[in-house]
Amino acid sequence: MSLLNCNRMNILPDKIADFSNRCLARAGVPSGEAALITRTLVEADARGIHSHGVMRLPLYISRMQKELNRASAKIETVRDDAATALVDAHYSAGQIAGVRAMELAMAKAEEFGVGMVVVRNSNHFGIAAHYAMMAAEKNMIGIAATNTTPLMPPTGGAEKVLGNNPLAIAAPSAGTFPILLDMAMSNAALGKILHAKTTGASIPEGWGADQGGSPTTDPAAVLNGGFMLPVGGPKGFGLAFMIELLTGVLGGVQFSKTLPSMYDLGQKQSVSHFMLAIDVARFIEIGLFKQLAAQLSGYVKNAVKAEGVTELYQPGEIEFRKEKERMETGIPIDAKVVEELNTLAESLGVPALTL
Repeated sequence: MSLLNCNRMNILPDKIADFSNRCLARAGVPSGEAALITRTLVEADARGIHSHGVMRLPLYISRMQKELNRASAKIETVRDDAATALVDAHYSAGQIAGVRAMELAMAKAEEFGVGMVVVRNSNHFGIAAHYAMMAAEKNMIGIAATNTTPLMPPTGGAEKVLGNNPLAIAAPSAGTFPILLDMAMSNAALGKILHAKTTGASIPEGWGADQGGSPTTDPAAVLNGGFMLPVGGPKGFGLAFMIELLTGVLGGVQFSKTLPSMYDLGQKQSVSHFMLAIDVARFIEIGLFKQLAAQLSGYVKNAVKAEGVTELYQPGEIEFRKEKERMETGIPIDAKVVEELNTLAESLGVPALTL
């Protein structure tokens, strides 16, 4: 049964993963690297972050076919100094570079208590949560950030100068779920606006402005010369600025207005990532830390609720719940996204994605 008969249908994660792996293999991506890229895409869709899910696959492969991204990763540690390292991804997939960098940061944290790695010459790495959670799963605190092509104007400005530069922080907990903050510095990720345009939906007020700087609910107006708006106004812009310093500026490559869009199929990108791992046990016994983290979450969960509110959530809880359910029952994918995926499949000689 084709999915194109419905606006949105649930597809089992294994089917999406198999489809993605087949497409990436045809594009020349080694199986292990394809599985890693696919894992981040499925994880994003399962968590409800469709902007970073399988809808990205056609663009990833198009950039590989045009030799803007390496199909087979080449990750080089160009400087290694005790607790820090500088990694050159040589235009490899961001997911491969991100995982290697966080693995290196965790290894350093095991030895020195903290590990920090900056990656240069990389590409879009998907959801930042994936890398922060790698550390949390090893009883560490993980911090992951990346720069992006300019999407937002400075406070009071009318020109894009900074990306929405996502940040994720994860920590282990004795509670039901780990603690996880995963946010872009704009009110919404660019991919969400792209997803709205693809599906013909409007966007909420506050997500973006048109070319003249007026607020709009039309995703096309934001994408065609408009702007994304920072979360919290100058506070979000300030955070995005500092992440730019920790990534592109510290990596010594492209940043701000010098970083082209991943949708520009005529230029390579030199995206930079920042990875930090902190060994909790260097500060406090890990079991106690997890108990205290759960206690902190409990203060949130059990706080007095505002009128009309039925439940309060710790950071990341909504997405963890959604992921758990969707990995069992299926992931909703919009029919227009499936249509684009199957156009890609036809061009690669891969079986279509069907129910």
